[in-house]
Amino acid sequence: MIALANQTPVARTLPRHISPSAAKSYLSCSLKFYFERVLQLPAPTTPALHLGKAVHAALQAFHLARWRGGEDSPESVAAAFHHSFNELERNEGPVKWKDDKDRTKSYEAGARVLGAYLDSDEVLKGRPLAVEVPLTEEIEGLPVPLTGMVDLVTGDMVAVDFKSAATTPNPRQAAFDHELQLVVYQLLIERASGRTPKSLDLIFLVKTKEPKVIRVSSPPADKARVLRVITLLRTAVEGMADGRFHPQPGMHCSWCPYRNECTKWPASMTGNAA
Repeated sequence: MIALANQTPVARTLPRHISPSAAKSYLSCSLKFYFERVLQLPAPTTPALHLGKAVHAALQAFHLARWRGGEDSPESVAAAFHHSFNELERNEGPVKWKDDKDRTKSYEAGARVLGAYLDSDEVLKGRPLAVEVPLTEEIEGLPVPLTGMVDLVTGDMVAVDFKSAATTPNPRQAAFDHELQLVVYQLLIERASGRTPKSLDLIFLVKTKEPKVIRVSSPPADKARVLRVITLLRTAVEGMADGRFHPQPGMHCSWCPYRNECTKWPASMTGNAA
């Protein structure tokens, strides 16, 4: 157990940069962010997170093959998934499987949903403009650089982010939940290329008994949406810089791996993100 009571105030220090995932994590619960990203306390990997990473790695292999003119057959995608599923477990485990049957069930669900994507109307057609591109740009209104990894930019300039899901998403709620990430993609692409994506899309790979592939499309952000997102990003940056890390109780507490550490939180605790 960490000695939280020994934490002392520190000088205001800006993080080196801000990403949509870091901002969302901080805004969801700043204390969980502190445990996870500042102290980097180890936590077991959930089956859902593990499967999501393995599926994402297989999608990346497929899209890179399309980009480079390489092997993009269903067999090659299945092989990439198999490799990633096992390598991630070895390198980032342990995974909290209930038992071997639970592991097998998860693996089979991932293989099915990847097959569903390859057979769907939503599968990437043609050569993309970019795949898994890391971008870092200075954005007006932010005191630190904005950084992010864009999953896919199609040949007709659509920004796409892929999500694994256990249930069918509500399109309106999904667009709202992921607005910060999508608008960050738009800002980074605009600054890097001088072009605005014609659409900001989410593609959900739904791991139901009969897998589904669902696209949720949003128009490019207008000035009001951009201002909203930049303000959220700045709020996160300023909170990190000031060392504001405190519990934010909610439903997410029921699956948080840092509940024991959270109970030791003293009101005087403060710290800084790197």
